[in-house]
Amino acid sequence: MTTDGFDFRTPVDRWDTHSAKWDLLAAPYGRDAVALSVADMEFRTAPAVIEAVENAAKLGTYGYTEVFDDFRRAAADWQRRRHGWNPDPDDLVFFPRIVQCVAALANFIIPDRTGRRARVVSFTPAYHPLLEVCERAGASIELVELLDTASKARIDFDALESAMTGADLLLLTNPHNPSGRVWSRQELERIAAITRPGGALVLSDDIHADFTRPGGAPYTPLADLAPDLWEAGRILQCASPGKTFTIAGLEASAVFAHGRIIDELENAKRRLGLHNPNYFAIPAAIAAWKHAERWVDALNETITENIRAARALLALELPEARVADPEGTYLLWVDARAYAPSAARIEGACRASRVLVTPGGEFGEAFEGFFRINTAMPLDPLLEALRRFSRALASPSTDLIN
Repeated sequence: MTTDGFDFRTPVDRWDTHSAKWDLLAAPYGRDAVALSVADMEFRTAPAVIEAVENAAKLGTYGYTEVFDDFRRAAADWQRRRHGWNPDPDDLVFFPRIVQCVAALANFIIPDRTGRRARVVSFTPAYHPLLEVCERAGASIELVELLDTASKARIDFDALESAMTGADLLLLTNPHNPSGRVWSRQELERIAAITRPGGALVLSDDIHADFTRPGGAPYTPLADLAPDLWEAGRILQCASPGKTFTIAGLEASAVFAHGRIIDELENAKRRLGLHNPNYFAIPAAIAAWKHAERWVDALNETITENIRAARALLALELPEARVADPEGTYLLWVDARAYAPSAARIEGACRASRVLVTPGGEFGEAFEGFFRINTAMPLDPLLEALRRFSRALASPSTDLIN
């Protein structure tokens, strides 16, 4: 089956490609294992991106590259066309990955400004690598637990306001990983209002921003909604083609920031040992942002259908589970505590079914018995894998040890 001429139904065999998702994490479960874990897609990327990478490869010499204005313009134009925000291309700082930008803040920028270790606030469940780099920098981290994440996640604004007292940095993800919430304008306005008095920075990791449901909640960049915080240099608005175009392994991200923090970010990059980008990253990103918009529209239609079908199957196979209906991302967040009172039960179901999901405990201790699945793969193998896993999880005979 194709969507608007693009093929999102033919499986891609990623075994023996040095894949972290398959050759590292799935391999212990056998060659018939299916990975629904790591958040990269099982689709071939857009034809324009493949062509750009192939053309770069044909040169036959792969020396150092640099970030020029064509990358900055392509990133800024994408924000304008897709999200209605019109950033200045000169306000872009290149990072290979957003986690490195967080490391720059926690290790260097905030301690240089304050003379002490950073104080970081994050919502939970949370993408743990962002928290890990803060922990390794010696930062203190205060977690604000989101409410009702397996239905429609809500922010405890009283808890957020308390946590932000004396904080240096708020880590925000929009759309939220793993719940799939796209924060509304009203919610973002309250976040901005709480953040405004204390002087804290806000890093908004929005790498899933291009994945929203057609006709659903619209994505709004925080920087567009809070221009005073943006002009004050207090928002780092993060974007990437990595998730959208399944090129995460090429490592290209765009951090939009304003004012003196741009020089601070560039200096911190050097202190982290970050210099030239991956040879293929720049041509791939430019081609994606300039020539693959129609492919993204077709991809979102496919993801929407996959999510609908996956939720229907889970309702049938695990009727006592609570499954979020994500407004964004290609992820499903499932409260399976009725079947999995412990993390061992999730792991046992993975081994019994040979299907990998991401255990909820990886997003926070309070979420053991939850799991996250990645729906960005051809529909038939997705549903077959979900059926295998669900039946193993529901079966009283599933071995919790092996």
